[in-house]
Amino acid sequence: MATVGRTHFLLGLLWLWSAAVLAQDTGAQRKVKAKWPYYPGFVNDPANPVNSEDEEEKACPANGCCVQGPPGMPGTNGVPGSNGIPGTPGIGGKDGDKGDRGLPGRPGRPGTKGDKGDSGSGAMLLGSNIKQCAWRNLNFDEDHGKIKECPFSKRFTNSSLRVVWNGALRVTSTSGCCKRWYFTFNGMECSGPLPIEGLVYTNANNGMYGLNIHRVSSIEGICSGLPKGKINVEFSVRNCKGISNSGNAYTGWNSVSRIIVEEIMLPDDATNQ
Repeated sequence: MATVGRTHFLLGLLWLWSAAVLAQDTGAQRKVKAKWPYYPGFVNDPANPVNSEDEEEKACPANGCCVQGPPGMPGTNGVPGSNGIPGTPGIGGKDGDKGDRGLPGRPGRPGTKGDKGDSGSGAMLLGSNIKQCAWRNLNFDEDHGKIKECPFSKRFTNSSLRVVWNGALRVTSTSGCCKRWYFTFNGMECSGPLPIEGLVYTNANNGMYGLNIHRVSSIEGICSGLPKGKINVEFSVRNCKGISNSGNAYTGWNSVSRIIVEEIMLPDDATNQ
């Protein structure tokens, strides 16, 4: 170790001596000074420039010029800076073109079975909502107007009424004649779907009242679209349409006559609840 240190010391002296020799002027030439690195405040400091090489030479010993040593160790990294202030959001972009329609998806799985519903009540109750109006020896000898009525209380808006007439009917004249018997509901004929009617036509052809036959007849039908509540079911008589000779009508001769009214629920009524 001592030998190595001595060797380094001798090499350093040799380097200094060589630098001094090279710095001397060998003839009339002026001495050339080696250029050293810049040191702040020293001879070659750009902030304190000198005017000549003599001034530079004189200033160097005064300012302590020294030979540049080997590079130092690299410094450590500084502390990372803090995050900057976030920028403002940019302007939203335009909507893109509408894409093509996608393919249909796969069918979904079957849903769970629902709870059992409550039992219906309408159809069971409708069977008992029926009414009959009856008369003995009605003997109605009028040719026009209301014969009898049978008031009825309808329970449901979406139900229908079934009506029946059962009794004796007759019409007679010296020539062809016709009478029409029909039902009305609160004074109006049925429109759901059509009127409920029946007629009797007679043609004696002998100029006499030869045909005077009283027959028990039934006129029956179903009317839908009637409101809930009180319905006055009426049975009436009038002339047939298009027959000039009305003849003589007779209703309920010497027998029992009846009107039957029943509230029912048709399949079409059930779908219109």
